[in-house]
Amino acid sequence: MEPLEVFAIIGLIWLVVYFVAQWIGVEKLSEKGIDAGFPFFIMWRTQRLNTFLTRMGKKFPRVFFNIGIVVGFGGMIVSFVMFGDNLIKFFVQPEAAGGVVPIIPGVTITGLPLVYMLIGLAVTLLTHEFAHGLAASKDGIAIKSSGLLAFLVLFGGFVEPDQEQFENEATPQSRMRLLAAGSFANFAWGFVFLIILANFYPLMSIGYYPPNGAYVYDLEAGSPAAAALDIGTVITGLNDTEIANWTAVSRFMLDAPAGAQLTIHTLNGSEVTIILAASKLNESRGYMGIFGSDYWEPRPGWDVFLSPMFVFHLQQIIFWCYLILISIALFNLLPIPVFDGDKLLSNGLSLVIKDEKKIKYIMWPVRIAALGIVLLSIILSFIMGKGLF
Repeated sequence: MEPLEVFAIIGLIWLVVYFVAQWIGVEKLSEKGIDAGFPFFIMWRTQRLNTFLTRMGKKFPRVFFNIGIVVGFGGMIVSFVMFGDNLIKFFVQPEAAGGVVPIIPGVTITGLPLVYMLIGLAVTLLTHEFAHGLAASKDGIAIKSSGLLAFLVLFGGFVEPDQEQFENEATPQSRMRLLAAGSFANFAWGFVFLIILANFYPLMSIGYYPPNGAYVYDLEAGSPAAAALDIGTVITGLNDTEIANWTAVSRFMLDAPAGAQLTIHTLNGSEVTIILAASKLNESRGYMGIFGSDYWEPRPGWDVFLSPMFVFHLQQIIFWCYLILISIALFNLLPIPVFDGDKLLSNGLSLVIKDEKKIKYIMWPVRIAALGIVLLSIILSFIMGKGLF
């Protein structure tokens, strides 16, 4: 099923949810903590989550959140250096500059990566917000409300600390612990996903044999391969080169010229010959028109509920969780108003500078610099046609 079809089904489900909520009564649902008064949006506030976060937060050692402050300021420096260095590359080495674009579902990111990204974004929001709740509880800052929310295809959680208590009663150190906790949790979970990625092959070997080919999961219409192969074909050889995984296909195609004859060997023993087309990015380079992944054959017994594509999807989900967790953690630490990094820096300065005017004189140039770097990077990314990939 195509991603657009999935999103269309989700849209219909949303409409059903909205009309059911209207039939039951928005006010009656609100009394139970459910806000479903708008189409494509639902929020569930639950006292049980408040109680859980409060109880768990008090069990965490304060040093954990103090480390978060150190990591937060370190991440802020890394963000400045990383975004600043990338911006300079746009002017001195444009081909090496990475694209800085806002994540807009269906616009800047589409297809299967959009599905993986949405899962990663949900993991990021949940870990980020709940970490704020844990830090607030540790320092005795009340949690006014918490729960889960969903908007269109976005899913996440929210934690709302008592803002008056946070601003007027909490110490700068307590506020810094709360502000840094979200990004610190994202970094921690990003590291967990990185460890899983580093050990992915050994973990998958529990239910699969090692990769022994390249699995074709999609074909570009009108391409040379579309006329000769079927989705689900497993490529084991290209000409005289043995193919053990998808990386081997990519490596082979780097030196394959357009117009060359290519014999494709498959797992079932058949052979097909095609003439390579010219790549859209480089007309001298050959192009087959296939989208694939490593072929993982399930071990006996596991094949009842595991397929070769399960490993591919799982690896992509883990990778995108890692990417979104780290990216949002770094971006959130930039000293830009509405981001946690802004208040984190101002509270940190208040510990060494007691004059609020002096703090403002420092903060505004830093804010303008951070915002300028990000906005200019986004503009140049669009001008130069640099996207997420």
